[in-house]
Amino acid sequence: MRSDDVFYFSLAEDYTKCPNWSEDEGHPASNALKHRIVCYARDDPPDERWTDTELDGFSHIMAGVSDVPKQQFVGTDMQGNVYVLGGGDDEIEQPLKKWKETGVKRGAITRLRTIEGVLYVAGTGRSVGYREGKNNWISLTQGMSYSSDTEWNTAGFLDIDGFSRSEIYGVGRQGDVWKFDGKIWSQVHFPSNIDLYSVCCAGDGFVYISGYGGTTFKGRNNKWTKIHDDTMTLPFNRMVWYEGKVWCTSDYGLWTIENDKLEVADVSDEVKVASGYMSVKGGTLLLGGYSGASYCQAGKWTVIF
Repeated sequence: MRSDDVFYFSLAEDYTKCPNWSEDEGHPASNALKHRIVCYARDDPPDERWTDTELDGFSHIMAGVSDVPKQQFVGTDMQGNVYVLGGGDDEIEQPLKKWKETGVKRGAITRLRTIEGVLYVAGTGRSVGYREGKNNWISLTQGMSYSSDTEWNTAGFLDIDGFSRSEIYGVGRQGDVWKFDGKIWSQVHFPSNIDLYSVCCAGDGFVYISGYGGTTFKGRNNKWTKIHDDTMTLPFNRMVWYEGKVWCTSDYGLWTIENDKLEVADVSDEVKVASGYMSVKGGTLLLGGYSGASYCQAGKWTVIF
């Protein structure tokens, strides 16, 4: 979400709907599929609300928004290719540099998250950094130990979030949790070695971290409590704080956490079918997935498509 009334969607071609596709041919390479960034400006006239840009050579584009130095969409794919839209820009920028070149990238890029208006990027190999402007990403990757021989398949990150730029948490494989205090990174003593997929620095002052099977922990610094055991078919893709609750989603549904209890979200089936990914901006929660998109404002859900 760029604002309460401007939403972005990252789309990839559904290859199973192609006329010549068959299961025998297997999964095509992601960068061989069509990818499209779609903008929805809900306050514009109906015939002007939707615009789109098609990108070649990208794979699995993650959507992000920066407020600093200016408000705009920023998308990166797993390989670190970058596309920027808004604020007078509509262009493909230089790819993220590798960490050996003092850049961010030490693995596959997995997540974008806005913290205090600044867009942060995270990836495997404990890749992490933030964007200061056009073609200007500041790497924080070099501040964390990493062995390509022993940790290539175990080190984070798969998600990142922060209360502020001086308290940021990155989470990843096999219980790999790190905290950034604005100057240095330190590894968190986490009570589990399960793969961790999502983190939310919530408005109640706690950090929520969820992993394999939806197993979820609540805590901060080095003190953690398990509040939900493994009962889910899929882990949560996203966790966000909205209207006094933690909201969690996967391709299979939408849940909330309140008073340390995980419950199925009290929304209609028409809203729930859009489960998959979430974004929060101001007083709006945006939900989007394979089967549609909806948003919530002041407790009221509106189906977009």
